[in-house]
Amino acid sequence: MREQRTGTTGYRENHGGKKAFVAAVSVISALIVLLVAFLCSKNSIFFSLAKKSAERNEFSKACQLVEKSGGEKAEMLEKYINLRLEINESYPLLLSEYDPDKLSSWNEAAAELAENPELLGEKISSEAVSLSQTLAAITDATRNYEEKRSDILSLMDIFAEINRLHTKDAEGKNASFTVSEERSKISEWERLNNSLSEFVSTAPNAGNAYLLNYMIKEVQGEIADLNAAMDSVIADGYAETDLVRFSGEGQKRFPDIYNSSNESVNLTDKEKYEQYMYKELCTGFVESLGGFYAP
Repeated sequence: MREQRTGTTGYRENHGGKKAFVAAVSVISALIVLLVAFLCSKNSIFFSLAKKSAERNEFSKACQLVEKSGGEKAEMLEKYINLRLEINESYPLLLSEYDPDKLSSWNEAAAELAENPELLGEKISSEAVSLSQTLAAITDATRNYEEKRSDILSLMDIFAEINRLHTKDAEGKNASFTVSEERSKISEWERLNNSLSEFVSTAPNAGNAYLLNYMIKEVQGEIADLNAAMDSVIADGYAETDLVRFSGEGQKRFPDIYNSSNESVNLTDKEKYEQYMYKELCTGFVESLGGFYAP
């Protein structure tokens, strides 16, 4: 009988322990649910605050807030904020020291942001798309110019052509030429100049690049002068394939162009001119990002 009572008492104690365990699990589960709900609410609040700060261009504040949030949206917002912070930090220096690699990396980052507008909200996604388009234009223009650099230097040979035709050799005679050869050169220079004019129409701020636009106009003037000179040869009764020479000196000078630092360039010094022209052009590229500079 004692064994039976002991068995009954043992059974009741085990049953009570199971109930206590189930109750404890229920409490813990409820706490977990509450904790998850709290964390989700917390993430949502910090994300919302970070997003509003970013919309007001308060990127340092937005950075601190978004770090307290989590999730895919917060991750994408943080990328946007970090990109804008980097632009703010680097913009002033880029105006004087162009860094195409940095701009290329920004372009890739902005392109990713532009591809995920649903994660950033209407205002920021619109800014991200605009930023991506601007950076893509700068990157494309930089690459296009680098591809054209050798053509640009070849184009600038036109500024030495008239003087070359009036330069005397050791025997005191001017350089010989045929109209056909000169027409071929002129045609190529005209093609290169037209291509450069098209570049100006698409590259950011290229229309404001003084040295580049000045050169294009001067090339047009040289083409007109060379064509007129060839027309005069034909008018004198020579055929286009006849070997001829100009008489007289006829040397042509081009004016020096000075910048704000009193440094000068001249179209006849093509390497130096191109160097300064490219630097001016790059400054214009960076200035097209000015709308995204919010220190």
